[in-house]
Amino acid sequence: MKRNTLSAALLLSLTLPFAGCADAPSADSVRWEIQQRIPEARFETEEHIRLGRLTLGLIKGLLRLVPNADEGAAVVREIHRLEVATWRVHGLSDLDRLPSQTRFEDQLSRSGWAMTVKAKDGESRSWLFTRSNGEGSIRNLLVVDLNGDELSVVRLDGRLDRAFAEAIAERPREAARIASGE
Repeated sequence: MKRNTLSAALLLSLTLPFAGCADAPSADSVRWEIQQRIPEARFETEEHIRLGRLTLGLIKGLLRLVPNADEGAAVVREIHRLEVATWRVHGLSDLDRLPSQTRFEDQLSRSGWAMTVKAKDGESRSWLFTRSNGEGSIRNLLVVDLNGDELSVVRLDGRLDRAFAEAIAERPREAARIASGE
């Protein structure tokens, strides 16, 4: 009996990191699609950070030990997953060869994500996607920014509406300044 329980726990712990991964493209798959569309472009990894529930749980625990860390801890407490990836881009000649609707946009749309912002400015493309739960609370955020020499992808999962509210409550003047465009 103990062996079966231990085996089930081990199997569950091995599959948990992959839970929820199929609902949105990874940063690597976004880069791969762009590279497929513009094959002469080369992407050199600058950074790729993935923090899941376990790592963020450790960070949250450490923040409890730090004096005067209440500000940041309240925001971090609401985040369950974070992925940040940046690539230096070489040979990216013509962004107009990217289709108006990419595969990662289609995949996100099928998984319930909404395109919040899509911007095209000269040699730059940006996308911001959000996904809400049934009650309208923001649970996921994906930002893709591609310019002539850099591709950045950021994904946040968690109770993001609460995290944003905490960040604004902690620094209302700075939030007002940013919102007004100063």
